[in-house]
Amino acid sequence: MEKHRQEQVDRLLNDLDFPALYRGYAWKNDTWEKGFPDIFRLEQEVTAAARDQTLGLDHVQKIACWGGIPDLDRIDCADRLSIALYFGDSPAYWLMRAPVNTIGIVEGQIRGFGPTYASKLLRFAVPQVFGAIDTRLVRVFGRGDPEKQRYPLLDLTASPFGDRWAIPATQPGWPGEYGTWTKILQAIARRLNREEVCCPHPERFVGAGLRSEGIWAAADVEMALFCYASGVVRGKGAPPFCW
Repeated sequence: MEKHRQEQVDRLLNDLDFPALYRGYAWKNDTWEKGFPDIFRLEQEVTAAARDQTLGLDHVQKIACWGGIPDLDRIDCADRLSIALYFGDSPAYWLMRAPVNTIGIVEGQIRGFGPTYASKLLRFAVPQVFGAIDTRLVRVFGRGDPEKQRYPLLDLTASPFGDRWAIPATQPGWPGEYGTWTKILQAIARRLNREEVCCPHPERFVGAGLRSEGIWAAADVEMALFCYASGVVRGKGAPPFCW
């Protein structure tokens, strides 16, 4: 990782309370107090399908629905995607070497999935390796919204699109910066685990074998950073709090 990015990662780790932010994550029905029920269900289904190489339209539509795509009819792909994400029961060794290729394969096979939702599919399929990236995260950790930027980690831009924001897939930083994002999430997870800062997973994730108790996965780090970014975007104050 380049020196300036590593410096920003160090700032993040010094500034933010990652366990508190993880507990503060909220999206629709998913809160820590409830045990992140929809995330749990999707992870179980999608990781199992990824291991069996049966990921397809049903899983894609469920992720789109969870994320809130307003027009599900524009989402389409084959009943079974052509992508290998696991080697046996473990994440494939080539994923960390070539995350850019992996997300490119996903985008190339799903009509209606741009950067955000392609990354969500990988996040649910291989949470140990991948996290999602969306406009809130890019506005705070990338470019496009100088008022909200806090940690300039990504050479990626979010842009206003009607009454929403979008991550244009045509920009030079995509998909290369998804590889950078993956490395950042992995680096933070390694540091938290090395320093024995435990992730407060809901018990159901550990019981189902989706997580090892207290051990941060890339998707857990992303959830904490999403919580932080959501607070910044909504103007709710400074870290480590999340609303």
